[in-house]
Amino acid sequence: MITFKSASNEEYNLDQFKGKVCLIFNSATGCGLAPQFASIQSLYESYHDQGLEVLDFPSNTFKQSLESAQEASSICQLKYHTTFTTFEKIEVNGENTHPLFKFLKEEGKATGLYGFKNKLSQDIEWNFTKFLVNKNQTKVLRFGPQTPPDQLKSSIEKFLKEKA
Repeated sequence: MITFKSASNEEYNLDQFKGKVCLIFNSATGCGLAPQFASIQSLYESYHDQGLEVLDFPSNTFKQSLESAQEASSICQLKYHTTFTTFEKIEVNGENTHPLFKFLKEEGKATGLYGFKNKLSQDIEWNFTKFLVNKNQTKVLRFGPQTPPDQLKSSIEKFLKEKA
């Protein structure tokens, strides 16, 4: 069972999200791609009532997230008006890779700009690598950091129509 904590220290496990479509990504408030928070919030507002959950995992893997998860959450809420949950700060590459991101990297079928899997490595290329997980957690799509969040709409809609 893959477990993780929210920025407010609440315990979660991946099984709690079965029956939901999950958009999971690694973030950094100091990254040039941080404006994607607003687009991700827009997706959340459009599809949350239909079953979309957004899971934001701050990471300092690329040295662009110096604050705590709680501070990152506050920055996102104030600057980008996010209402989705920010989770604990994690590592997405290397020996300390969080188990959730190990699962996502192993299962993720690459799509989108820079969403490819390097044959030698499944490493996350940069902040805002996005993973879309279907309701049964049996299909994972991987989108590169440069893929605009609104380009995920058709995949989100397809996953939302699938039976759980």
